Amino acid sequence: MSDTTYEVPYFQEKYGHLFSEMDAILNVLHEGVCISNADGVILKMNPMYERLCGLPPEALLGKKVSFLNSKEGVFDEAEPHADRVEQKKGIFMGAVSPVILKSKRPASSVQQTSGGRKNLLHGYPVLNADGEVELVVTFIRDISHLTLFKEQIEYHKHIFQTFWSNVQHGAREVTAPDAVVVESPAMKQVMSQARKVAATDATVLILGDTGVGKGEVARYIHGQSDRSGSTFFCADCTSIPENLIESELFGYARGAFSGARREGKPGYFDIAAGGTIFLDEIGELSLNVQAKLLRVLQDQEIMQVGSLKPKKIDTRIIAATNVNLEEAVAKGTFRQDLYYRLQVSVLDIPPLKERREDIEPLARYFLERYNLKYRKQFYFSDDVVPVLLRHGWAGNVRELQNMIQGIVITLDKNVIEPEDFPRLLPKGAAHASESYVPVKGQGGKSLKEIMAEIEYDILKKAMETCHSTEKVAEMFRVNRTTVSRKLKAGKKQGPTDS
Repeated sequence: MSDTTYEVPYFQEKYGHLFSEMDAILNVLHEGVCISNADGVILKMNPMYERLCGLPPEALLGKKVSFLNSKEGVFDEAEPHADRVEQKKGIFMGAVSPVILKSKRPASSVQQTSGGRKNLLHGYPVLNADGEVELVVTFIRDISHLTLFKEQIEYHKHIFQTFWSNVQHGAREVTAPDAVVVESPAMKQVMSQARKVAATDATVLILGDTGVGKGEVARYIHGQSDRSGSTFFCADCTSIPENLIESELFGYARGAFSGARREGKPGYFDIAAGGTIFLDEIGELSLNVQAKLLRVLQDQEIMQVGSLKPKKIDTRIIAATNVNLEEAVAKGTFRQDLYYRLQVSVLDIPPLKERREDIEPLARYFLERYNLKYRKQFYFSDDVVPVLLRHGWAGNVRELQNMIQGIVITLDKNVIEPEDFPRLLPKGAAHASESYVPVKGQGGKSLKEIMAEIEYDILKKAMETCHSTEKVAEMFRVNRTTVSRKLKAGKKQGPTDS
């Protein structure tokens, strides 16, 4: 008998009485089971253990676990066999048997096999009458299933919370006609189209930059449709993990894969049955999922993961994206046939900078909303609105909303002033009021002369930032000739002491 291989018949004879009635039980277990003795020699294993290790019984039986374990983690690239084991390169890393033999206590470990699989091990000692380890029983499970379950649980928790929030607050806050604030001609045209589309059951594609309010328009369409009494479900295509997106959208059938729920799982289309599903950022979907979505649009049926039978659905689809789909089609990242299918009813929402008539009413709407939410009583000073109108709003309505919310949460006074929006003010103008420092006596100057110097200082710094008398006049809401006149007068008097 070599140092690494022990005669299997010898152990079969010695421990045979223990295993004679056990094979039938071990063979039906979903977990892998390995039994070794006090010397760490493998005596018995079930078929699942062989499958998870990737080796036949002859490569494992009669071998010491410590010999099969690779401390350095060096594995053969070739298919592992018994002769490969003799090269002492190991077939797995992370055995628990050696630890249990020393501690006489249960132990757990994550094992990595030479094939790249990761397994979770739980080992337990079987003690004899003297308290010594007689056998070690190790249970093994594919950890990739546990990782997938954890991802699914966390993601489903997030989806449930979002969905419940939509059920409780979404319809009440957003689907009401006055919830979409519209004053600009451009948005009035969009909402006019939305009302016409809502009266039908057509698929809708909403285009627009990030934060322009695509979701609010989608909710409005649902709220004005015959489906308003049913579910509106928002599915953000960018937030669903790539390996889960198909099963999340379409669900999976009973027994679709190892570890699947026995009764299967409904998808988002099932949840939104009879109502509306809003596919936000549809341009981010993979080509494979796009193909399945095309079938939904064409045949009004879905194919669940693991199912061979299509399932009819009654769900309206509203999609949205900030991606230029024509360019995506040209690049081959978006299916042309799906693009044409989505072109039934298209709403293009302009950015906030192109509909400035909406800025003030939106700001006041958000202020009222967060005053109610946080039980505050803030209001804008007369100088705030011009500052809001001058800003470019690259983040669109979402940027405006978040900014108002932040001010309501953090501000200590009731009146909101322009300086409470430091990011919106020109750098020079933001501190212009601090440019004057009173000096005792003021050199005999009158108040009128002092005020003229302060005005000149403010206007000069604003000119350095805006580079135009027209923009400075718009900033301070005065005539452009007034700005020019005061700058010329101040220049004649010479530089100030500030």
